[in-house]
Amino acid sequence: MRLIHTADWHLCDRLGRIDRTEDLKVRVERVAELCRQYEADLLLIAGDLFSEQASVDQMTDALRHMQEVFASFLQGGGTIVAIAGNHDHEGRIELLRAGMSLAAPPAAGGRLAAGRLHLLNQPFFGTYTSAAGDTIQLVAIPYPALRHFNPAPTAYLTRTEEHQMLSQSVTTWLTSLRQQAEFDPKLPTVLTAHLHVRGSAVHRLYRLDESDDIIFEPNVFMNGWTYVALGHVHKPQTIGGREHVRYAGSLDRLDFGETHNNHGVVLAEIGPGGLVGTPRVLTLPATPFHDVQLDDPANQLATLMDRFSDRDQAIVRATVRPASVGPSRDEVMRALRVTFPRLYELTWEERPGDSFNGGPGFAPRGGFAATVRAYLAEKLGNDPDREALDALLDSFLAEEENS
Repeated sequence: MRLIHTADWHLCDRLGRIDRTEDLKVRVERVAELCRQYEADLLLIAGDLFSEQASVDQMTDALRHMQEVFASFLQGGGTIVAIAGNHDHEGRIELLRAGMSLAAPPAAGGRLAAGRLHLLNQPFFGTYTSAAGDTIQLVAIPYPALRHFNPAPTAYLTRTEEHQMLSQSVTTWLTSLRQQAEFDPKLPTVLTAHLHVRGSAVHRLYRLDESDDIIFEPNVFMNGWTYVALGHVHKPQTIGGREHVRYAGSLDRLDFGETHNNHGVVLAEIGPGGLVGTPRVLTLPATPFHDVQLDDPANQLATLMDRFSDRDQAIVRATVRPASVGPSRDEVMRALRVTFPRLYELTWEERPGDSFNGGPGFAPRGGFAATVRAYLAEKLGNDPDREALDALLDSFLAEEENS
């Protein structure tokens, strides 16, 4: 049996004013191609299928797109298992599951039927048999929550105490599985989970502790599992140097903290005796993210189109240090927006002596309109209402010119 492990798709996501829908659809299509190319039997999505910002309409569109691109995979007996992550909206996931169950009731006895999508939002233990007749045991841990494990009533818990209790509850549940009569120690067993393993590398300047997240000790995942497909941490990596225990990483770069990630999915082959060979990373091209610095706008603006051949797709942060002589701030801002349609953030860094209060070094360039636009640009920065306010300003300035 061949499985492809991926995670953290965050479909329907946004980065500020930039809609990431089309970026993510392209990556979903590439995953579908890899499933067909490598004749995968099972696609595991280890949490955060959707962005927490996704509306019902957007989720419907994303699922319709998945249905189209995975049609041949599912019709050939391929199966998709997605578990809920901390960004998946519980109510909307329940709505989807209810509709899916009406359309195709799940198989009884903890058996996952082949040829369909299974969306799991609570702990699961059962079996999966591929269209070719190969069987594995599958254990799924969505992002842990109190409602999943129904702990005994307790006094008020701090966030740290709640996280520690959930970590212990999940660990106990995983340990208890092996004592269940339904557990077959002779079958290969795959665990997929959306959680944080202590010691994993994250994009933070400090080490996470139990006040930040539910943290699990690495030894929970080291032994007894044929393969462990993790999600939640967006940086692809193995845990404890074990090739069979790993985070696949996010589907695409989701913010500037992931600029240098190597994105991809993991292909693992499982035979009757366990893992066959070493899991293989299949790379996915990521959306380009660029930091652009302009210290000499007069000369540098003209070269940007030649320097960035991917400028139409790239998401860009620009930092500008305007000179006292040269294009106005309004002219620089407009030029950057033309060059980079997906300009995410624009930061102005004053040179010593420059200011907007008429102090030393300040010289309005381009007249009243340019000065007002530049002032507004500095004050608003990347405010989500920026475009609407720019439109109002354009209307106001037009009225002034015609009065």
